[in-house]
Amino acid sequence: MLLLIVLGSLVLLVLTTWYLLNKQSAKISSQGIALAAGAPAASLLSKRRGSTNNAILITGPTQSGKTSLWYYLRFPTSRNRQSNENDGDKTTKLVSSKPSLPETLASMAINTAESDIHEANALLIDIPGHPKFKFDRDSHLALAKGVLFVVDSSTISQSLRATAEVLYEVLANKHVQEKECPVLLLCNKQDEPSSLSNVRIKAMLEDEINNLRASRQASTRSLGHNDDDAAADDKAADFLGYDGKKFSFEDLPNPVQFNESSMLVGHDAGGLEHIERWIADTIHS
Repeated sequence: MLLLIVLGSLVLLVLTTWYLLNKQSAKISSQGIALAAGAPAASLLSKRRGSTNNAILITGPTQSGKTSLWYYLRFPTSRNRQSNENDGDKTTKLVSSKPSLPETLASMAINTAESDIHEANALLIDIPGHPKFKFDRDSHLALAKGVLFVVDSSTISQSLRATAEVLYEVLANKHVQEKECPVLLLCNKQDEPSSLSNVRIKAMLEDEINNLRASRQASTRSLGHNDDDAAADDKAADFLGYDGKKFSFEDLPNPVQFNESSMLVGHDAGGLEHIERWIADTIHS
């Protein structure tokens, strides 16, 4: 009987020790994962704070070709080669007998690197288009010297509302407005048969932003009736253009340009030269 009690006590002690060790190991592991995920973001942000005069933010909806553009601008040797852009942000692979750039999966992390472009040192920051990165995008807009907003010219008709909403948020950002931050809207993937011209896309976005603005005004009036003054003031502060006039990009305090681009057809024909000139002029301004 005594032996059974002793054995039972030993088993209980072993099980308790095993449970506590596993619990502590899981805690340490989770802390390690959190630190590993947070360290790059923290170090990159500290670096960017010292480079706010040369930060170029690349943003826009998902699968528009942002990461392909980032690679072209990041690696000078890639600018005269061809790339496979069929999957937009999902893959970037140069077609060349020379060493190609690495493939990338769907962008779920911020890409950042410095690159010398036409005698201008640019800090290129590629923000994924997934909604979970909205806070990152807005916080980096405070550091941006210029914004490259990339859209897919071949699917814009199907994603017009969502694209206009993201663009509205960028243009209405208080830092963009206060600094009158230049914006270059790239109508990308012009090699696709279904792509629309930059003139057509500009008109479509102006119409859709005009509709969004009306919806926001109606929401502001509703909030005002509910005496939610702070929320109503926030809505009124991000009004774009002039009240009583149809929205136009020309009415914004910051310059907004439209340009066509394609990573598939190479440097000059793909519009890369114009983009590089815009980046250099923006940093030097």
